[in-house]
Amino acid sequence: MVKLSGSFLKIQKEENKIKKLDEVFDYVHYDICDGKFTERATLDINEMILKLKDIKKPLDVHLMVLDLKKYIDIVSILKPKFITFHIESVDNPLDIIDYIKSKNIKVGLALNPETDFNSILPYLDKIDLVLVMSVKAGAGGQKFINITDKLNKVINYRNENNLSYLIEVDGGINDNTISYVKNADIIVVGSFVTNSDNYQSQILKLKKALRNGFTLAELLGVIVVLSILGLVAFISIDNSIKKSRYNSCLVQEENLIEGAKMVLTEYPELIPDSGNTTINIPVSVLENGGTVNSINIDSGYIDDDLVNPMTDQPYSSGVSVKVTINGKKQSFDVIYSNNDESCHR
Repeated sequence: MVKLSGSFLKIQKEENKIKKLDEVFDYVHYDICDGKFTERATLDINEMILKLKDIKKPLDVHLMVLDLKKYIDIVSILKPKFITFHIESVDNPLDIIDYIKSKNIKVGLALNPETDFNSILPYLDKIDLVLVMSVKAGAGGQKFINITDKLNKVINYRNENNLSYLIEVDGGINDNTISYVKNADIIVVGSFVTNSDNYQSQILKLKKALRNGFTLAELLGVIVVLSILGLVAFISIDNSIKKSRYNSCLVQEENLIEGAKMVLTEYPELIPDSGNTTINIPVSVLENGGTVNSINIDSGYIDDDLVNPMTDQPYSSGVSVKVTINGKKQSFDVIYSNNDESCHR
């Protein structure tokens, strides 16, 4: 499943907004520009270290600097998951790769839109991540550059050579452009979320756009293949398919729950001002719209032709997402009227 990394390049001075990224994203993306490799510099790194020291999500650091070892030493204090640098910024990339690894940090190489993919080929078996830039490095809020061809080259090379690096895309991502890069492992998002007053709503729009880019048939097919490849030496294909159906069912439940979250985000009047309550949102409403608690709900929160992986049939009218509200806390459960439809091994 695609992970989202939140960039605070446009909100560097707003500590509260940076902390909000930690609540809604899978990673927090930290751009560091020195004003030499890039036209503009970001805020002083020591100042930013203080703002980021309490971040709980994995930190994804992108260095757009010339004096790489200096910045690697400083940012290592935060124990980031990745440190990514540009091949144009150094004479000996292997030296920097080894230097980052010596600090027990995963290494990434970045590709600017104009950078030839072939320039990083000698290093792809030594790194953990390739960052494909879909804007010019160094400034937030730029328009998306279609780098689909380059992204496909990075993906195909990985597959053809049995490599394991992750693929990340950064620049100009919103709920329209994200569909161009849905095959990446990590997608960096900045202004589309940080320019909004409701970060969670923007995240849900992105996830909805990503989900609409995949059909359930594609998802189930991938899981079946992976299950068979991983288990065929140990158990029968029949058991592999059963397990893949179960895994696919769990993924589908997540999709239904995310649809319900979108409904509550766009229709806050469903949520009582106080007290405990339960709201049931039928799958039919998530697919085609309808009425929940006398409130008309628009359609389009999930695909309108979903098939339950356990039955290979459309969801019955008895399937719903149960939302339990206790004060400010919300919990979500998929409810089935027929046990054959529930996720089971």
